[in-house]
Amino acid sequence: MKRRPAPEGAAQPGGATWVSIFSDRPRSADPTLHFRAHVRATWRRRDDTDIPAAPYAAGQLVRAVIDEAAAACDVLRPDAAEQDIGTALAEALPLGGVGVIVVDATVSVEVDEATQKAALAAEQLQQNHRRQEELLRRELELDELARRQAKAREEFLQEHILANPAAARLYTALEGSAENWPRLGGPPAGTDLEDLVRTVRQWQPGQQWVVIAQVIHDFVGKLTPEGCKELLVLLAGTVRAFGDEDAARALTAIAGEFQ
Repeated sequence: MKRRPAPEGAAQPGGATWVSIFSDRPRSADPTLHFRAHVRATWRRRDDTDIPAAPYAAGQLVRAVIDEAAAACDVLRPDAAEQDIGTALAEALPLGGVGVIVVDATVSVEVDEATQKAALAAEQLQQNHRRQEELLRRELELDELARRQAKAREEFLQEHILANPAAARLYTALEGSAENWPRLGGPPAGTDLEDLVRTVRQWQPGQQWVVIAQVIHDFVGKLTPEGCKELLVLLAGTVRAFGDEDAARALTAIAGEFQ
């Protein structure tokens, strides 16, 4: 730090003034990156104390203000940093310390090429990290949406489609053309409404054949595998007696699957 008298300061209260000129490397908002600061501080001895002026007191007072202001500045914006630090110094003056009063201070701020490159690289890394976080967040949101949709579809199938044979049959008939199904309208164009109504009625829970099928289903559910096999063999023989050989063979094949 250089110190020299400033003749023009002799008119300042308390007598002569001195100018301290020094350089420093205050930390930026990123504590690993520093500015290059060139400081000029004008100070005088205090006239309200007998304590002698410390040689470096003026520089320490100014440096404390610069360090605090620089810690909020970005090395990629050196001009803005110089303005903000200069404003902080102006607002802090006069600065009183051990035996001295700083009456004026100016600062110029620079950023060397290596620091600028490091800051740009760090900024790029942060941007990439934020993009990855955003992509991950979106993936998680899509996964959660897929889970909710799957759960809603499961509940829909259980509570509505599988509630009775008619609903299940209707859903099966229309599922293949679901992408053409109007969101709030009727069935897709070309649907045979009479056939659709007839099919739905045929599968209503109260229909005779549905009741018979339910009774048989409940009965078979109570049988052992051996009992099911025996029942199918008997049923195949009955069907064959009524002349439906294809159905008889199908029932026989199913019976053969029971061990």
